[in-house]
Formats: sequence, structure tokens, C-alpha cells
Amino acid sequence: MDYFTGPKLLDFKNSPPHLQFNKYVLTGYRPISTYRDCLRSLFYLHNEFGNIYTHSALPIIHITLLCYPSSRRVAMLAYLLLSGCGVHCAVTAQSNVHRLQSFAWQVMFRFILFILHLTGAGRGSPASLRLYLTMDTLALLGGLVNIFRLPERFSPGRFDYWFNSHQIMHIMVILSIMYLHWGMLEDLTWLKGYHCPGE
Repeated sequence: MDYFTGPKLLDFKNSPPHLQFNKYVLTGYRPISTYRDCLRSLFYLHNEFGNIYTHSALPIIHITLLCYPSSRRVAMLAYLLLSGCGVHCAVTAQSNVHRLQSFAWQVMFRFILFILHLTGAGRGSPASLRLYLTMDTLALLGGLVNIFRLPERFSPGRFDYWFNSHQIMHIMVILSIMYLHWGMLEDLTWLKGYHCPGE
């Protein structure tokens, strides 16, 4: 039963500094936690509860550069290295704007893949491009909602536990991943009947 009763939750001013990134969420913060405390937090209500229960471009790189194996390997390695760098920059960012900027290179990277796909220089199902663009649009909108702290900015304290910007961002990411899945299904169906020139 101990797992279902959490510790006394904190308000914004008394929360750990690493959690003080949204001044419009006023209550429901977990105190500094051990590994065991983090596991317990899966079973009681706090202001990150919704985030925990709601959360890749490598498949897009693979299909777009299908007929260029050397370029595909280089692009995948570059994407993985830049992703690691982006995560480090996001974790150490001093503001939400800097946190979002940490992943700006990913937008440019995928934009180049979309251009290759659109112009015919890259490969993939014609129907998948729209799904991938929807995927990135949803992810971007989720990031912007999180940066601008909507809707809690207009009613501090009202959205502490549910429907604050961080939770909305998680929902947008889930929808984004669904569009990635549907795009990959389109590409896999297309791939069954495709052979690179010269094969």
C-alpha cells in the first residue's frame, strides 16, 4: 500500500531547481527523489503523472537514401551523433527556447530528406511524404505550445495536474509518432515492388 501514497508534494517555489521551468504550474511537484521514489511516483498523482504515461527519423533516412548505401550509412551516423548532441544541449539548456533550438538541426536534416523525396532524388512512397510532414508539424506545434506555456499562462494553477503545456506536448509527440508509423507502413508497402536502378 505504501506505493500508492506519495510524499507531500511541493509548490513551485519549494520544488527542486531542475523542475522550476514552468512558473505557471504552481503545485503538484515531486520532491528530490531516489531511484525507488521515482518508481513509486508511477502510482500516485503528481503534476508529471500524465507525462509519464504518454511517451525517429532513422526509418525516413533509410527509405529516402535506399539506393545510396554509403550515403545512407553516413547520414544515419550523423543523425545519431547530432541527436546525442541535441539531447545534451536540451538537458543543459537555460530556457525553453534554447531547449527547442537544440533540435533545430533535426528540422533542417529532415527538410533536406523531404526535398530529396519530393524531387525524386530520394526514394519512398509518394503518399508517405504527406504523413511525414504531418508528423513534423505536430511535433513542432507541441514544442511551441510548451515554449509559450499554453494554456496555463492564462490561468496559473488551474492546469497543474492535467492539460498543461508539457502534457499537451507529450500528446502531440504521440500523435506525431502515429504519423511516423503510418508513413513507414506506406513506405514498406511501396518497397515490396521497388528495385533500385541497376539492380
